[in-house]
This record gives sequence, structure tokens and C-alpha cells, in this order.
Amino acid sequence: MSRWAQVLLVGLVITLTVLGLNVSNEAINQLTASQRPPVVALQIDSSQLEFHIAGQQYTVQGDKLEQAQNSIKTAYEKTINHFYRIWAIFKVVFLS
Repeated sequence: MSRWAQVLLVGLVITLTVLGLNVSNEAINQLTASQRPPVVALQIDSSQLEFHIAGQQYTVQGDKLEQAQNSIKTAYEKTINHFYRIWAIFKVVFLS
């Protein structure tokens, strides 16, 4: 079995497990008339991102998310440029 197929199957099992936990949590909420948060959830509003993990809520503001995205993009571009320079040196030294 290929590596991608294994990763896909593991991802599918994890996804089904999370969905099952959320469904059972909702059923327990309906039976007990309580309002417990979901086990795992993601909610996106216009200005913030909310994660619910194991009943805890984590909020990320939109401006911080944009700053992180910009810094990740900059780091990615620097890394790619660095690898291009290494490849150019490798071609000159070993392939010419």
C-alpha cells in the first residue's frame, strides 16, 4: 500500500472518530438538556477564528492570523530562495 493511501486512511479514521464524538456529545446534550460545547469544532467569523478542542474554546483574532500568515509566507519565500542558491552552487560545482 502506498504512503499516500496510508495517510489518507489514517486521516479518514481520525475524521470519523471526531465526527462520532461530536454526534454523541450532541445526543448527550439533548438527553440531559445541557449545553456542553462540541468535542472538536472550528468556527470562522468575519474577524476571528474559534477552535473548540475537548470542550475548551480558543479564539484567534483576525489581525494576528494575518500577521502569522505574512510571516509564514516570508519564511517560505526565504527558504525556497535559499534552496535555489544551494542548487545553483551544486550545479556549478558537481554538474559542470
